[in-house]
Amino acid sequence: MDIAILFVVGEEVDHCGMTAANALKLTPQFLIVAEPTDSKLARMQKGILKLTVASKGVACHSGYPELGVDAIAPLLDVLTAIRDEKWPADAEIGATTVNIGVLKGGAAANVVPEAAEASVMFRLVSAPDPVFARVAELAAAKGRGQVTVTRTTSNPPVRLATMDGYPISTVCFNTDIPYFNMPADAKAFLYGPGSITDAHCEREFIKLSDLKQSVGDYFAMAERLLTRGH
Repeated sequence: MDIAILFVVGEEVDHCGMTAANALKLTPQFLIVAEPTDSKLARMQKGILKLTVASKGVACHSGYPELGVDAIAPLLDVLTAIRDEKWPADAEIGATTVNIGVLKGGAAANVVPEAAEASVMFRLVSAPDPVFARVAELAAAKGRGQVTVTRTTSNPPVRLATMDGYPISTVCFNTDIPYFNMPADAKAFLYGPGSITDAHCEREFIKLSDLKQSVGDYFAMAERLLTRGH
């Protein structure tokens, strides 16, 4: 058997790198994905639903708001409804969480805003389609006919392979794994040094000792899978 290292981009946006990698027509029996998991094997990862919630209005001088249509107000109403909704929860992997990651709109404080939009991400513990459908319902009910919802990408939670001898956990983040066309009987593993709770913030770091340990761990995992298959 062969071992290969695949480097991809776009995992945090639209998974374009892993999607493009499918053109290579690789058929691995095993896939080890490196993400910060506190040096534990993850048995399950949350799914994801990325949305753009957009609103259209009509700009005018804010001294005469009756001459325009405010785009921001209905968007805020929809986002409030999304935040107030009770989303699915799961005993094994926890609750659905929602993050309004980007919010933009308007031209100036003295202008009734013509357009506004928000980038919204759900960390899913259930299938994405019912959640998307509920967001669309909330937009229709609260958006005054001005708000649309567009799906960027989505996938359900993923159950992952594990092996004896390693600590096991579940993770509340998503990875490229569901965007890679693997054979039906292939196994995907998720393992890496560092903590995801240190990512995307001022203190982001991984200990050098953990990085050094991970080199040996990855070699040991690969050797075990190639020789024993589990």
